[in-house]
Amino acid sequence: MMKHLTVIAMGALLGACLPHPPPPAAPYRAVGQGAASWTLIIDDRNITFIPATGQQPVLQPAVRPISGVAGDIYQTQRINVNVVHSPCNDRRTDRIYPDSVQVYVDRRLHTGCGGL
Repeated sequence: MMKHLTVIAMGALLGACLPHPPPPAAPYRAVGQGAASWTLIIDDRNITFIPATGQQPVLQPAVRPISGVAGDIYQTQRINVNVVHSPCNDRRTDRIYPDSVQVYVDRRLHTGCGGL
C-alpha cells in the first residue's frame, strides 16, 4: 500500500513540473482605413478577408508568417498580408493601432491598421 501511494505522489509531483501547453493564439485583426471598412482576421486556422460591401468573405487556410525586417508577411493563393510594426492611425475612429497593414486580395490592394 505504501509503494502504491509513493508512486501516485511521485506522478503528481512530476506532472506539476511539466510545462503547460501554451494557450491558443488570439486572432489578429486589422481594419480598413477611411471609407473602406473591410476586416481581416488571422487565427490558427484561417486568414479571412471580409469586404465592406455585400461581397462574400475570402477565406484561405492559415500559413506560418515570414518574419520580415519590419513585420510579418503571410502569403496564400488569394490573400497576401504585409504587417508593418509601426503605429497606424485609423482616420475613421482616430484610434492608434500598433501596426500598419497592407492586404492584397486577388491582387487588389487594401490598406489599413491592425493589431487588435
